[in-house]
Amino acid sequence: MSHASTLAREVPLEAAWETSSHSEVCCLIYATQNGWKLPILFEEMGVPYEWALVDFDEQEQKSARFLAVNPNGRIPALIDRGRGVTVAESGAILEYVAERFRSPLLPTLEEHLGLHLQVKQWLYWQVSALGPSMGQAMYFQRIAKVRGHDDPFAIGRFIAEAERCLQVLNDQLAASGGPFVLGERCTLVDVASFAYGASAYWANVDVSEMAHLRAWLDRLHARPSFATGLGVPFARPAFFGPPHATDDEIEAEIARNAGQFAVETKAPR
Repeated sequence: MSHASTLAREVPLEAAWETSSHSEVCCLIYATQNGWKLPILFEEMGVPYEWALVDFDEQEQKSARFLAVNPNGRIPALIDRGRGVTVAESGAILEYVAERFRSPLLPTLEEHLGLHLQVKQWLYWQVSALGPSMGQAMYFQRIAKVRGHDDPFAIGRFIAEAERCLQVLNDQLAASGGPFVLGERCTLVDVASFAYGASAYWANVDVSEMAHLRAWLDRLHARPSFATGLGVPFARPAFFGPPHATDDEIEAEIARNAGQFAVETKAPR
């Protein structure tokens, strides 16, 4: 269950660059697994932040003003008004913010070289392996298939790869002894990986035998900072399945999710 944030403040997208007394930073986000990383990060750090909705229904992620921040046309992005810079790509943003606010979520090289490198290793794994495999599994089933583009080979391929990645995460949790991915300390790896791991239901990946993963997900769902972050910019509990969502919420999300994205293809040469 999400909780109302006392740290977050919404601003219109056109005001995201304007100076504010609430925070020097503004997150450009939508309610997706990548988009939730930033609210979870700021809630976990306890640092005030502003956020602006990049409306997918209006294709604002493809607008000129957003492409000026991220030419790749993907959320999230960050505006740091205090330093006059912008940052795109979720892994780069998480690193930048943790260093900017001296957060223990990313220990410094001087504090703990081994853990610093582990955090970066697993953060890059999330953005290069877990995220893409889960994203494709969800895309081919929840968007393409619902819209009549049923590709069993692609679906099977990405379910298998998503399951492999979640098993890697489960094994790491077992090896570290938990309660977090790298052991006793919550890090950027937990922040980055949580929403994707929690979306196993939406990707149709069976995690019933992954006891360490399921315990970690339950723990973070109950952690106030993570629960609050999942509500910014808004909650989509259907991604996480029962008991987080009702059957009606899941059916409504299936239709909504499929309608938000174009199925882009190009004929092979």
